[in-house]
Amino acid sequence: MIALTKGTMEIPEYDQMIKTIACSADHEHVIEDIRIYTNWVLVKTCKWSLSTIFRGMPGFEDKPGMVSWMGDWLYKPGLESAIKLLSSRETLRRAVGMACLKSLLPAPSNVFSGNAINMVESAAMKVPTCFIGYFKEAAQWREIGRPVNIIELFPRPGDIHWNDADEVLGQARIVLMSGLTLVNETLAAVIRRTPSAKIRVMMGPTVPPSPVLFDLGIDMIGVTLVNNMELMARYAELGGGSIAYSPPGALERINMVRDMADLTNKLASL
Repeated sequence: MIALTKGTMEIPEYDQMIKTIACSADHEHVIEDIRIYTNWVLVKTCKWSLSTIFRGMPGFEDKPGMVSWMGDWLYKPGLESAIKLLSSRETLRRAVGMACLKSLLPAPSNVFSGNAINMVESAAMKVPTCFIGYFKEAAQWREIGRPVNIIELFPRPGDIHWNDADEVLGQARIVLMSGLTLVNETLAAVIRRTPSAKIRVMMGPTVPPSPVLFDLGIDMIGVTLVNNMELMARYAELGGGSIAYSPPGALERINMVRDMADLTNKLASL
């Protein structure tokens, strides 16, 4: 377990955080297969898992296609490879590493199905809410006048750039973020810049199903599982880029909480 200083949450260095998450991962399986698509990576060790390919992240490299070969990682030890890939500054390697790590983590217990966003919708009608990363629900809520802001590295009209978001982040009572905050090493900054947050949610196809995230300041973890590989692979082959529009049955969304009663009380208090 990661120790956090009371009152001042100290997030460990990225490499240490990844190693802590990996502590519960399977140590025996090798990488059996890797599939790389326009927007997704799918990796199989003991099961199939996926990650989004995030391009254009500040401080990272998007290597051209001629040096994107990942076949040399096949049949190598999964856990060792995942940690090594996740230490790379290349976006494709980080994506493959996260999909690999996710595939090695044990199935979480005490989960419930559904979209994590739905859990906070009622509270988000009345208190300042920030989405870090673009979610279609956030745009819809903002459009109908709810107190919602979208914080982005690549903002669309109406969004706020990450560098200019101190004020709205500081006021946010609910914060929802994508797994990009873990992959691009901004989680510590998110925690630091949201001191008023009552509830923080991390969700999406890049989020690992790890209870370690609770020790890092996350109250609810929304995880996307590969339910039907053939359906998901075909969607990815055709350029699919959002889990919201993936074929029915291809993916399953589950949610993890450490203490449901505590989360319910927090929501009721907003």
